[in-house]
Amino acid sequence: MVAHAYQHPGSSADLVGRGAELQRIVDALESAKGAIPVTILVEGTPGVGKTALLDAACDLAHERGFVVCRAKPSPMEGETPFAVVQQLFGHLREEATPCGHAEAAPHGYDLIAGHLTAEVDDLEESQVNRAVQDIYRFVAEFAQCAPLCLIIDDVQWTDVQSLRWLNYLVHRVVRLPIAILLTRTPGLRPTDPLLIAELELYTERMRVEVFTAQQLTQLTEQVLGRTPDEKFTQSFLDATGGCPTVTRHILGLMREKSVPPDEDAVSNLLRPESEKLGHSMLARLNRQAPDLVEIAKVIAVVEPDDLDLLNAVMGVGTEEVADRVRQLEGMGVLTPEGKLTFTHSVIRNTIDSAVGYWEREEMHAKAARFLHHTRAPALLLARHVLQTPTRLGVWAVEALRAAANTVIAEGDARFGAKLLTRALAENLSTAERRSLLLQLGLAEVYFDPRMAVVHIQEGMTGLDDPETVLTVACRLSQIFYFDGAYDDASEVLRRTIAEIGPEIPAAVDMLRLLERVTVPSRDPEAWQVDFRQFDEQEWRRGDARGRALAGLVAEDSSSRGVDLPTCRKAALAALSGGATSILQQPQLMVGVLNSLLRADEVDLVMRYCDEILDEARREGLTLITLLGHVLRSRAHHHRGSFAEAVADAELALSAAKTAKLPEDHFGQVYAIDAQVRTLLALGDVSAAENALMPFHRTRELPHTWHHTVLLHARGAVRMELGDNGGALADQLECGERFQAWGRPSPTLRPWRSYAALAHLRLGQPKPALDLALEELKLAREWGAPSVIGRALLTVGIVTGGAATTPWLTEADSVLRRSPARMLHAQVLLELAAARWEKGQHDAARQHLEEARKIGEECGVVVEPGERLAGLTSAGTPRTPVPHSSEPTNVPPPVSRLSVLALTPHEYRVATLVVEGDSNDEIAHKLSVSRRTVEFHLTNIYRKLGVRRRTQLSSALAGFVPRR
Repeated sequence: MVAHAYQHPGSSADLVGRGAELQRIVDALESAKGAIPVTILVEGTPGVGKTALLDAACDLAHERGFVVCRAKPSPMEGETPFAVVQQLFGHLREEATPCGHAEAAPHGYDLIAGHLTAEVDDLEESQVNRAVQDIYRFVAEFAQCAPLCLIIDDVQWTDVQSLRWLNYLVHRVVRLPIAILLTRTPGLRPTDPLLIAELELYTERMRVEVFTAQQLTQLTEQVLGRTPDEKFTQSFLDATGGCPTVTRHILGLMREKSVPPDEDAVSNLLRPESEKLGHSMLARLNRQAPDLVEIAKVIAVVEPDDLDLLNAVMGVGTEEVADRVRQLEGMGVLTPEGKLTFTHSVIRNTIDSAVGYWEREEMHAKAARFLHHTRAPALLLARHVLQTPTRLGVWAVEALRAAANTVIAEGDARFGAKLLTRALAENLSTAERRSLLLQLGLAEVYFDPRMAVVHIQEGMTGLDDPETVLTVACRLSQIFYFDGAYDDASEVLRRTIAEIGPEIPAAVDMLRLLERVTVPSRDPEAWQVDFRQFDEQEWRRGDARGRALAGLVAEDSSSRGVDLPTCRKAALAALSGGATSILQQPQLMVGVLNSLLRADEVDLVMRYCDEILDEARREGLTLITLLGHVLRSRAHHHRGSFAEAVADAELALSAAKTAKLPEDHFGQVYAIDAQVRTLLALGDVSAAENALMPFHRTRELPHTWHHTVLLHARGAVRMELGDNGGALADQLECGERFQAWGRPSPTLRPWRSYAALAHLRLGQPKPALDLALEELKLAREWGAPSVIGRALLTVGIVTGGAATTPWLTEADSVLRRSPARMLHAQVLLELAAARWEKGQHDAARQHLEEARKIGEECGVVVEPGERLAGLTSAGTPRTPVPHSSEPTNVPPPVSRLSVLALTPHEYRVATLVVEGDSNDEIAHKLSVSRRTVEFHLTNIYRKLGVRRRTQLSSALAGFVPRR
């Protein structure tokens, strides 16, 4: 029997999975040695390994004493009579005579040579017939001396005279030791279809198939010395179709680079590194059928949908193109049924990689011209124009611009900018160039604000349409706003007011309101603009300008803490265009969603954040992705989901790192602010302090909106670290800025509450109470439960003594209507302590239990504190103390109550630790950050009374996981 994998001498590629085929060849050779002639026709697509199989057959024949005669026809020799016969037997002059008679071989060779050297024009039909018979007799005589193995690769290209002889031989030879092995590529039109069809009647046909999963696994083990995982094998087969040539090439690359056969290897190796393989595939295709190479390259580059476009690029007749397509389908290069797609992506990629730059450019130019003449859709036409630097004219600019409008409206600003940049390479008038620059700059706002400023300012030069000026000025001011360049933003808006005010009076107040919410100003005149001067019908009309005005109304209302009902209505009006419309205006997105958070509409904010992030990730808009994570982190923090809030903050920081933002960029600062506030809520003060390292405690922060927000967070960290004086200074500085900018309300940040607590810790109750009561007054004017509840909590804490209970009771009542669950839990803890000190123990226990339940729902451990020490010791069974004889490294017995104190998140983390997962593995399984896992572990250790992860298994022994 033949081994399953055959190693051909001098070749590094194993014939994996060809055991059955090789065994059939061995059987044929053995049969031929017994004077029973055999003819086998091997069929298969290019690259499937037909030639490698013949190489192995040559060696097998030599081993069995056969004289091997081999030929490889070529389309170029199709007109040369007996070209294949000459290839087969031309070498016999130099070989020893098998029969031992010195004159036998030369005489036979001379007989053949006499016919083969005749000129084509002199070879008449009678001469051909005589030559066929003479060559047959020569082969029969030769075979009587030694077994003969005739091998012809690509028999379809055999010249007509040689085919006639081969047919004559196949159906006449009997009782002679002759084995004939042929290969053929299906689909190709042979030199003479009738003679090939006749030959097939007398041959045994053997199909060589592509690799199976089992064969690929075996070859991978041989080449790489490692067993591939199942995902690698399946992904590899899906991409390559099991083509042996492609498979061996890629495995060779993996061996050179020491790449393991896992799932990642497939996606990384199938895209690049294909130039060499592409030339190899083209060489094979060229050897099979040179006239098919060009059409394969066009299909790979242009990807036409129909024969008309293919014909236009090729410049040949429709019938000829259709015939070539059918041949490629028959060869297995293209899928059947005229779809003009390659059977496998790797084949397409490799052929595409072998096409030269100028050749590719010309193909796309021809495709673009044809599509323009046939009035094809603008986006289809523009994709070809984009791939060629050839200046095509006005129609190309129009197509590029129309396509850019479409894709930008769908949220793909980056691709839209590419189309517009290509349009700028055409010959343009000054007006056309200015218009394109403006459109390009507006698209770049979402991913490259700096270049957006350059292009918008260049495009605005000489602009005279007031509506366009208004739109562009608003966008430009937004860019300056996000960059902290407030003076530039103010200058743009005021210049625009002066320029278009006389022509569009209604836009003046809108621009002033935009300046009010954009530029932090101490100028009292800037405060005179009030959103209430706008007619509600004006900002609820639903068009782009109406939505923009509604967003300004909502932001101004919420940041000043005035008219909550109007704020809600305006925010919803601004969102009437859906997530995509917000995505196109970053300032509107941030302002409206922050307004909804201040109005306690957390669920609505979460829904829009999810939609925004999906779109931003799909389109690769890093800045929008960063802002989406910051806003979602704020929403999670608002509702008390602190672990999720930390995860989103870290994703925002990751996006900032990807975008290579400077440390003072608003996106970077907002992400740090979200992270710090949540880390504090989780009790990880050291991590919060580390996050603030770029903004040292004593550093004076710039006078921007985002740095002022961070000032509030820094003050909270300083208070937790015991620096009450520094904390008070930061909070008062934060408040002074907001008030100077006309934002006295606690809706932006409750700086008064934090400053009041700092005053209290410094032994200054009077200013503490004054600040707390002032915040409560402003909070009631706003009306959102969360803002009022926090203010009431602060007043209750600062008041102290018997007077604290009414304030806390009201806070409890108010926060039951609020999504701020952990703020409510904090109020309940303070209320429990107040009740306990008054001797109202049952009420205290009830408040404590409710606080713990909220904490469990939020995945946070609620710490009662020292004031409730008596309540917790009276209400919780003591943990048994271990006997002195027990080993000290064994944790004390854990009560069932202690285990049940774990939140669902903590219990899941503990279970995975016991199962042996690392922190990184747990983070991956639960889709959280490593730091979040570490927070949970800290709480788990404290609740269970253990010190290390190795003690968890014993601590949890006997407890059934909750479902």
